[in-house]
Amino acid sequence: MFKIVPDPPRDQAKDRAAFNRALDHYLPTDPPQPSTNFYAISDDISFEDSLLYTADLLHSASATALDCGEHLQSPERAKVLAVWHLLEIAKAMVDRSIECLHPRKT
Repeated sequence: MFKIVPDPPRDQAKDRAAFNRALDHYLPTDPPQPSTNFYAISDDISFEDSLLYTADLLHSASATALDCGEHLQSPERAKVLAVWHLLEIAKAMVDRSIECLHPRKT
């Protein structure tokens, strides 16, 4: 195909600069570091409230692990049920800590 108007001359320096900018944008030399704290915890939360919240989280995780374990076959089932068992132990310890904050009157 014959073009009536030829392509304009290309500036190699501009092409190289654009190429380098694209590389710097998509492949940074210093990738962002992940934050160590994914969730921000309020400084105003009390010890008791944090224990209660932890107990709720452990209860949810335990229920999820038990439900998942019941739908799997060995050896995956054994692994998930072992995690469930560990969650139950942790939940029992947190529950005991909460009881120590408010001892029962006998």
